[in-house]
Amino acid sequence: MKKIKMDGFRMPQAILKDFYMIRDESFERPPASAYVVYLTMLCQLDKEKNQRGILKEYNLSYWAKTLKIPYSTFYTGKLYLEKYHFVKEEILNDLPVLVLKDIEKYNNPGSLEGGELNYLLIPHALFKTNILAELVRTSNPEGIELILSLFNQFRTAMSKKEVIELNKLRQSRNMSTLKKQLNKNSKKVREILTLLEPLFVIEYEGLEYRGKQIWVRKVWITIKETCVKEQNVEEFKVDHLMAMLSHELTYFLDGQRIKYKPRDQFDIMISYKQEVYDKVKLLKDHEQFNLESAIKQYFINCMDNIGIYIHQQQQNNKTFRIHSLGAFFRKAFRNYLGTFLKKIPPEVRIETMFEHYTQTGTYPDFEKIIL
Repeated sequence: MKKIKMDGFRMPQAILKDFYMIRDESFERPPASAYVVYLTMLCQLDKEKNQRGILKEYNLSYWAKTLKIPYSTFYTGKLYLEKYHFVKEEILNDLPVLVLKDIEKYNNPGSLEGGELNYLLIPHALFKTNILAELVRTSNPEGIELILSLFNQFRTAMSKKEVIELNKLRQSRNMSTLKKQLNKNSKKVREILTLLEPLFVIEYEGLEYRGKQIWVRKVWITIKETCVKEQNVEEFKVDHLMAMLSHELTYFLDGQRIKYKPRDQFDIMISYKQEVYDKVKLLKDHEQFNLESAIKQYFINCMDNIGIYIHQQQQNNKTFRIHSLGAFFRKAFRNYLGTFLKKIPPEVRIETMFEHYTQTGTYPDFEKIIL
């Protein structure tokens, strides 16, 4: 059975609340350009897979060109973010980076009240429309806030359902509410709703024509398929696990002062999935064994062993360097795996091996490694 979810990247609810607090308590409300620049930073962060909120390859000019927004306007949005401490520039391992405020905290469930991540998902499809460019051109941050509130509602609704029919997953807004939220008259509200049609199906309830005026009582909004994707349970589990381990990897690489690019992180995590997870995923949970915990612990042990090896090599050879991080880590994951498997309770391996052989007539990969 497949589960539908928003096809996009995360934005912590707490960060959005910070924007709204400045809006409500400051004379300098967040401009549309600041919202858009921050969204592009979150999108880039998702590409770089850095849960510490550190951006190494963010390019303001690229995003301005991609979204067809003047660079000067984009730069103004970035200055606003810096002024209110949403982002700051730092030097990491002798390289300039951008650090997004509190992202690391909000990506760590253990540091949050209740231990739950609270976020909305921004569909990648948003960046393939002219919506953001138009809202920036018309200086309309209220329109962006409406979009974010809709994304939040749809993400919440989807998280509560296993099987979803999008045409039945609708949100409603009274026209009076929209006029107040957008600070526009009815005609301008309808123009903004028309702008959103690449992402949403817009339907009007209580539509009346009074002379030359159009009256609408309620608006029904349905998110389009372009904003969602299907994801089976196994993929979800793997993605969740790899994200957590990627966080550990970032700490390790920064702590060892190893220079790396987002592509290196991706290569290392793919290596771990292929060399470790794919070979042991058949193992069953047992009273004395939990697969996810074991995979996490093995990853941490590998990092410890790799750290010791690097330190020894640097002491013995001052010119020691790693030519390919992906290949280096892949070899380490493979070399240590046999020792890891031998520590797994025999009854767990035997039960899994018997079940797999009964179903396929072959032994699982992990047993071949031990033998």
